[in-house]
Amino acid sequence: MLKRLDEDQTIERLRQGGVVVFPTETSYSLGCRAGDATAVARLVALKGRPDGRPLPVLLPSMRALERHQPETPLLALAQAFWPGPLTLVVPAFPGLAQAVTGATNMVGVRLSGHEVAARIAHALGEPVVATSANRSGAAAPSTAEGCDAAGLDGADGLLDAGPVPGSKSTVVGIVDGALHVFREGPIAAASLRAAWASRLN
Repeated sequence: MLKRLDEDQTIERLRQGGVVVFPTETSYSLGCRAGDATAVARLVALKGRPDGRPLPVLLPSMRALERHQPETPLLALAQAFWPGPLTLVVPAFPGLAQAVTGATNMVGVRLSGHEVAARIAHALGEPVVATSANRSGAAAPSTAEGCDAAGLDGADGLLDAGPVPGSKSTVVGIVDGALHVFREGPIAAASLRAAWASRLN
């Protein structure tokens, strides 16, 4: 069973380079500071994630996307659907551990719609890795009990905030200048394409 943490303890563990489990609007996530290479390496080992696969990141605010990617046309989708379960694949920006982007030089970012995850990212004021709290290939857990059973015993603790949907975010990016839906989730492709087209009006 993972050690239970409150919100302040979770934030402090992350500040100190810890790897913790916390809830998001999709599933419980295994997280650490995205700029801490040592913590990211621990997270990858705990998850058993194959080398070269990028890790999703929560941003502390909309302004963080505007600062790191001021010219991305995906900003229109962020403005329409954030905070929420929409991951935008954008070029990697400075300050991320290399393992976050893998071999892609890209990174998936979102602004969480879960109040706890949002407060954690905001309190840290920097990007936070948030990948589903399971061993690679297993189902994403929706409860604290599911996290306990996920084989993540080396994590520094868990923040239990009750059940979450246990889903995956919608993932979109730009391929050859056009909007591409890499994975459809709670936000439908039709809604994304409508918002994408409206940016030209």
